[in-house]
Amino acid sequence: MFYGWRVVAGVFVAQLFVIGFFTYAASLLVAPVRDEFGVSLEQVMYGFTCGTLLGLVMMPVGGIMLDRYPVRWLMTGGALVLAVGLWWLASSRVILEFIIVFGLTMAVANAFAGSMSASTAITRWFTTTRGRALGIAAIGTSVGGMLVPKLLGLGISEIGWRAALEWLAVAVLLVMLPVVAGLVRGRPADVGLQPEPEPDGGVNSEQGPQLSSGQILRHPGFWFLGLSLGLLFSTYSVVLANLSPYALHLGHEQGAASTLIMVIAITGFIGKLVFGALADKLNLKTGLAVAQLLVLSGFLVLALEPAYPLILCASVAIGLAAGGMLPVWGALMARVFGLLSYGRAMGMMGPVITLCVMPSFAVVGRLYDTSGSYVSALFLCCAGMVVSGLLLVPLKLARPGAAE
Repeated sequence: MFYGWRVVAGVFVAQLFVIGFFTYAASLLVAPVRDEFGVSLEQVMYGFTCGTLLGLVMMPVGGIMLDRYPVRWLMTGGALVLAVGLWWLASSRVILEFIIVFGLTMAVANAFAGSMSASTAITRWFTTTRGRALGIAAIGTSVGGMLVPKLLGLGISEIGWRAALEWLAVAVLLVMLPVVAGLVRGRPADVGLQPEPEPDGGVNSEQGPQLSSGQILRHPGFWFLGLSLGLLFSTYSVVLANLSPYALHLGHEQGAASTLIMVIAITGFIGKLVFGALADKLNLKTGLAVAQLLVLSGFLVLALEPAYPLILCASVAIGLAAGGMLPVWGALMARVFGLLSYGRAMGMMGPVITLCVMPSFAVVGRLYDTSGSYVSALFLCCAGMVVSGLLLVPLKLARPGAAE
């Protein structure tokens, strides 16, 4: 078996724990932590805010380190930080300690052991099946989104949030850490192997020049792609966060509202496989444009406030597109910037996307409070998706210094 698939298995497990906790399960801590320390919801939310702001710094730092140091070391370090952070959170005595530890842990673990490290390692191993490999690895986020919240929620109800975090820390040490250390290798040369052969039988060497941070920032493709993805992620994130309230606003039951989230999760799982495979066969800009079109069509349907079956259809379209974002994004970055500058470019693009996402929640909240419905907010999201698609038009896939 090609060794690259072992790397896929390693980063799959890493994303299961890292993304599964911070993206999907961490919100389960809000209520018990608030009750434990007798603080406001706003104070607990400072932990998430701290992690987001520190991530703006850690993502570029992590990207630079991924191009200089072995991915295995960095992901192993990220796993250790996650385990220590979970244990420390479980023993936190005051809310300020919880906020600082959570923020640092989220920023460092995400930067060193999250999706950026995973896609960096995979792009160096795969060529003809790169999209498929990225899609399979990204499924780890979906599995983590289903498994980690379930286990953490069960632990909180049975043994309390502190003990539940301690057991999760032990699981990171016993499962994630050895899998990452044993399977992940950032470059084929690390184990005396070659990358996946090209279709003509050749070997894909590390392509593209070693770009500085300034060269990446001056490259038009960085801004076309970064802003396009920033609008895509911001509109998707804010609609997902408001999908259940939207359904309740239209008079549907809580169970029906929860079903919409489950539909997006399931179809996102499918989308990662489908778009991952398509990324190996279609023009990458076309693949991302298809995802944008699916999201836009879903938003338009939701803006009409239709009957529940059509809302389900819109959720399917949005979920499929959401699943396709990560593998297509990873493959595009390799094409635009090459492998030698992949980590640095990914790390620098992270803050651009984050800055696009951050204000979207407040804007949609204000529009809903003003109008009493989500219609205007959804049409604004549609406009954002149109701009996101237009930004892809001038994007060129040739790397700097390469022939167009």
